Amino acid sequence: SEKAAVPEDPPAFFDWFFKQQEGWGLGMYEQDWMCTEYDEVSAIQANITMGDLWLYGMAKGAADSGRTVQYCMPYSHEILSAAALPAVTNARATDDYFHGVDQWSVGHTAMYYWALNILPFKDGFYSSSLPQVGGQTVGPETSPDRETIMATLSCAMVGPMDGIYLLNKTRVMATCNAAGVVLKPDRPVTATDEGFRRGDSARPVFATESLVRGWGQISYVFASNTGEIVPGDLNLAPSNSYVVYNWYSGELSSLANLTGHVQVGYEGHAYIVVTPVVQGWALVGEVDKYVTASEVRVVGIAPGKAGPAAVLKGVKGETVRFCAAPVATMALECHSVEFPWDGEQRVLFGAREVVV
Repeated sequence: SEKAAVPEDPPAFFDWFFKQQEGWGLGMYEQDWMCTEYDEVSAIQANITMGDLWLYGMAKGAADSGRTVQYCMPYSHEILSAAALPAVTNARATDDYFHGVDQWSVGHTAMYYWALNILPFKDGFYSSSLPQVGGQTVGPETSPDRETIMATLSCAMVGPMDGIYLLNKTRVMATCNAAGVVLKPDRPVTATDEGFRRGDSARPVFATESLVRGWGQISYVFASNTGEIVPGDLNLAPSNSYVVYNWYSGELSSLANLTGHVQVGYEGHAYIVVTPVVQGWALVGEVDKYVTASEVRVVGIAPGKAGPAAVLKGVKGETVRFCAAPVATMALECHSVEFPWDGEQRVLFGAREVVV
């Protein structure tokens, strides 16, 4: 084909190919235009083993050189093949940022990818609403929070691609710790069962969670262009055993009051954190981050007589604001923890002190 080609001997080619990047700092190889490769290369069409051999050779060459692989524009059968190739860690799960109306909507494809142990990468995005003169599109991006939240909840890489001096630092740093490590949930965000039952294709509701040792499951729920979130989106019944934290308004309320009318943020979307009540307290976590209780940050929680004690991980020079609330008052209690070195620190609630 004049448009595409694959090597005649993929294992030999990729063994050679990945030796050419030594010293570059290359950690991951992206294979783009995979559907075009499949459609345009006659050898893949005519030889029943060539398609698998191409993918195998690519993954083996990457693995042997200590690298991983990202698929972009793959067909479904290529994703299925990747399930047998551990070097393939993630694949694009959305349309091109510049062309797709719903390119932010990663939650449906994520269900398929995650079942195969592949992370669903959301395409790069603008983190600010500033015009991006000189880029492939000037913009402006009207929902940069939605873009950034979906990228973070995907569990794959977060790819802001703003021009020089145009990136929104506050929004990007809400995705990660001070060292740039993404604060991820435990699994990629997916469409809720309740959303499928409602037929919410135009206004989908996506959810994921963090399992916090000593406390339980803390859930994150995002609703696009609507505040219609109900306990059924978490497969829960209305109850006072859970507390809802509105990420935008900062309001705390009982899950029993979650009736489908969540106050939306400035972009018109809703984002909430749902946490269990343990010994009269609700743990909210790091309220300045999209994922408030990531395992990257939280080592574990120990409920106490006065309030919970949290063990947190941080990096040198980092300040972490971590919050919980007694359900009797629904008043958020926050402590700021400074890390003079990489390591762990303990935060006590109720006693109103931080123990280093």
